[in-house]
Amino acid sequence: MTGRARIAGALAVGVLGYGLNRLPVEVLPGMHILLGFFIVIPASLLLGPWAAALAAGLAGAFTLELWGHPWGWITTMVEAAVLGALTRRYWPLQADALFWLAGIPAVALTYWLGLDVSLENALGIALKYALNSLLPALLTQVALMTPAGRARLGPLLPASLRSFSLTSAVGSALVLVLALPLLVVGVSEGRARYAAERQRMDSQGMFTAHLLSETVSAELNSTVADTELLADVLRARWEQQGARPSPEEMEVLVKDWVRRSPSAFTGSVGDAQGQVLASWPPLGLEGLPVAGRNFSDREYFQEVRRTHQPLVSNLFSGRGAVSGPVAVAVSPLLRRGTFEGYTVLAFDLARMRALARQQLEPGERALLLDPSDQVAFDTAAPPSLEVESLRGTPLGVALEAHPGRGSGTYELEPKAAMMKRVQGRRHIAVAPLLQPGWRMVVEQPLSNLDRGVVSAYRALLATLGLALVLTFPATRMLARLLSRPVAAVSQAAGRLASGERHVHASIGPHLTGAMELEQLGAAFDQMAERLVRHLEEVERSNQEKDAFLSIASHELKTPLATLKLRLQRLRMDGVRAESMEVLDRQVDRLARQINQMLDVSELAGGKLALTPMPLELSALVRRVAEARANSAPEHRLELALEPVEGCWDGTRLEQVVYNLMDNAIRYSPEGGPLEVRLRREQGAAVLEVRDRGVGLGPGGSEELFGRFSRGNLISISRVEGLGVGLYLSREIVIRHGGTIHLASREGGGAVATVRLPANP
Repeated sequence: MTGRARIAGALAVGVLGYGLNRLPVEVLPGMHILLGFFIVIPASLLLGPWAAALAAGLAGAFTLELWGHPWGWITTMVEAAVLGALTRRYWPLQADALFWLAGIPAVALTYWLGLDVSLENALGIALKYALNSLLPALLTQVALMTPAGRARLGPLLPASLRSFSLTSAVGSALVLVLALPLLVVGVSEGRARYAAERQRMDSQGMFTAHLLSETVSAELNSTVADTELLADVLRARWEQQGARPSPEEMEVLVKDWVRRSPSAFTGSVGDAQGQVLASWPPLGLEGLPVAGRNFSDREYFQEVRRTHQPLVSNLFSGRGAVSGPVAVAVSPLLRRGTFEGYTVLAFDLARMRALARQQLEPGERALLLDPSDQVAFDTAAPPSLEVESLRGTPLGVALEAHPGRGSGTYELEPKAAMMKRVQGRRHIAVAPLLQPGWRMVVEQPLSNLDRGVVSAYRALLATLGLALVLTFPATRMLARLLSRPVAAVSQAAGRLASGERHVHASIGPHLTGAMELEQLGAAFDQMAERLVRHLEEVERSNQEKDAFLSIASHELKTPLATLKLRLQRLRMDGVRAESMEVLDRQVDRLARQINQMLDVSELAGGKLALTPMPLELSALVRRVAEARANSAPEHRLELALEPVEGCWDGTRLEQVVYNLMDNAIRYSPEGGPLEVRLRREQGAAVLEVRDRGVGLGPGGSEELFGRFSRGNLISISRVEGLGVGLYLSREIVIRHGGTIHLASREGGGAVATVRLPANP
């Protein structure tokens, strides 16, 4: 793959991966699998290290906005680069496993030290990263071992991944088959555990909220009852004395009431115009008397004068005997149905805050809110000098959407990066008080629940890892059990192809346990035995044929020699020359055929030897070519011979030249030119014999070099010969270290080319 193709592929994979990463799949709450890994990891082994890092950088850019830090992005690019390098030698699963052996502790330390994440959570994040990579690596490995995957990607794979053992393929498939159900079961178990933990947190939060609600409601109701009772006592004295009690008398009464009430720390009595008549403590914040001050502007005064009913005020800033947020219980002082004044007791919010803290579990926080969502107390914050409202805050927004009771969650930083949002999630439980509009809110960080999620996640990964570790030997054993008969058949076939006889592939019945595999081994053994028997029969037949040829050749040479001698004597006695010429030529032909049969027999027995000696080849070619051409006057011989010297067996090369000339003449029944050329070319002798005969035919030239092969053209079916000339010629040329081949000529005919090394 060229550099431009790698860049284009990296850009395409990166953009597609970025789009997939924007659709994360939630495995457990707060734990997501990014789908972009499922194309980045397969692409890394095709793109190489730097292009894979580029693709991962583009796809992982989404993690910058998702998590608000670069560590996950950097880890993704480093992993892609390492995989791009390691997959030159290892399969994806092995390469990714090697990376994460160092990657898990590195990522955990990075998050722990660099992002101030707890070590427990950092380890869970690192394990999540590993799972996010190992699963697509395993899927990629199995896909590359399928026929469809290899058909499409085979040419693009590194050389080390173009072949694999059956054991690896079966083992990888079995691991995938085991891993996916374990992952599904683990995720289901994790979700169930998370749901159970969430339900437990909801129940605990609501129990605490209701308990605090009842406690605070009791305090408020008790104080309201005390204000009503104080108003009743003042009205009774007023009726007895016929006049309003004096300020001194009312101050003593208020003092006793404040000391007696467990929930009040200040109190006062005012008239119908809102002016304070008596107070305890008598002095205000500036050291000046509270009596005489007017609080007619207070909402609680206006409300009690209008309704003539006791009430609990909303929070307001104190300016009498106490500063900071104050809430009071107010009761009307009525005389014959006429509003004559009011009694007030201020709630001891600090005491209520202390009571609430005693009921909370570690990490919990309680807030008491008035109907305006103003904070009466917050157990997790020191008392404030100002009235604080939750409206507009993340908690206030969550409470506005809350039905008024029950549990829920909210985020402290809803617009922050995902990691900060997850770390800032809070669980709330809301319970109303008996006083209308007042609410008790119990809050705790969801990190308490996240620890359970991380524990579930770690348990999931630990279970998956342990299962894979335990199943790996089993899958290897099963894979070897399945592949051993196939390997045995393969090895036996190799030994049989190399010439070994009596090989066996079966490993005994019932040792594999697989009926089909046992049948495969048994069928191969039967085939091998039949093939060996057939080969033995063929060899025996060939040996018998070779023996026959050898015996026949030797037996025929003796009478031929006698005939040759007698013909020579007849020629001397004056027999007609023409008849003698015909008889002599037929005897020579028969002798050549017998010699060829004997040579074939010697070749089959490995007895054909060469006797090289210095030779000038052009003279030999001229002599043999002219001698054979003289017997065929209808052909015109054209010689173009260059002197070529070398070291060859002249007798055997005469056979080669004669056979080539003989074929050219016999397969050119209409006559025509015969071209014989000899030249020196790059330290070798090149001989060409050209004719304008019938050509090679559809079978080509290779089959003509076979033993007893004469071609299959109809036009040459009546040509005489044994079909061993070219076979002998090739064997002689090969034993000289040369080559011979036939080719068709344009316009008809054939050309035989022999190349012989000079062998000086």
